[in-house]
Amino acid sequence: MNRSTYLIYSPVNDQSLVIVAFLRKYFPTSYIIGVFLQDNTKLIGKRYYDEIIDIEEVESAKIDGIKIPSGALATKYLLEKGDVTLGSIILKQPMLKVFSKSWMLSKAIQAGIVIPETWYTLEEISRYPLFYKQRYEQGGGVRGVAFKENNIPKNRRESLLFQELVNSSGTYGVSFLADKGELLITHTHFERESIPKVGGSAIYIECFKDERLLRYTTQLVKHLNYSGWGLAEFKYCPCREDYVFMEINAKFWSSCELAFTNEPLFLKLLFNIDSREKAEKKIFFPHRALSRSFIFFLRHFYCFWGDVKISSYPISLKALVSGLIPHRFLQIIKNTTQ
Repeated sequence: MNRSTYLIYSPVNDQSLVIVAFLRKYFPTSYIIGVFLQDNTKLIGKRYYDEIIDIEEVESAKIDGIKIPSGALATKYLLEKGDVTLGSIILKQPMLKVFSKSWMLSKAIQAGIVIPETWYTLEEISRYPLFYKQRYEQGGGVRGVAFKENNIPKNRRESLLFQELVNSSGTYGVSFLADKGELLITHTHFERESIPKVGGSAIYIECFKDERLLRYTTQLVKHLNYSGWGLAEFKYCPCREDYVFMEINAKFWSSCELAFTNEPLFLKLLFNIDSREKAEKKIFFPHRALSRSFIFFLRHFYCFWGDVKISSYPISLKALVSGLIPHRFLQIIKNTTQ
């Protein structure tokens, strides 16, 4: 019986709560500690964790256990100290380079993968509308669509990159485990709706298959000599009649539940879990829909019926408040404070 101690870094992330749920189900005697890096509000308490501590406490007390980073900040924090090992999978320290989106785009070009036309300064931009996002992965962060220069957040413009706006809905993702450039397991999905709308955490996600996506991901992973877990993201470009590469997330992704339930090898290789989960083809996350807007949530209320799994984590006060405020206003506030 598993009596291990687990330290979950950034414990309020959705992907953290998914992992905790699996650990609780299959290893009920395990001791699970939530480790906060920045947010020390400790709102979730004993309902999910046996103990909640700050990162300083981990360092000073030298607490031993299996360290599981979830989001970008936690993954970066642990990778800066060395490789991160989960089960038989090692996320190698050199994967930190993937956090630089400009570096990753250059590697995609070298691997023969098509990317959107990309600019790194305002002076280089040749046309609008465009999509902008941060050059370095920080988890969430500033992103959006600009129809003219004034739409681009004025503060920290030097930290953004700009890309042609790929005119199609949704995002395609290939989640994977890899070792020394070889894929061990993959799962492909279509993120039909997300928050924010231009791309982020999945609201409505479903299983998907296209050999091109798998082929492009294989090329990227091999070219990078990638080791660890990750998610490669693509957009479909109607003009090219093909997919264009957007980025690789070298971290656990917010929709990892879909991959874990459909491909049991993820759970086996990462956590030594012999999964008995039912495969789910579609998942709807109502708390994220509410965070996008209350009206959006109502429009997708039909998802509570049919063959869609409803997956919800604690709806915090923040989610409730943001659900009553149009997302574009929240984005304006976010862009002006970062």
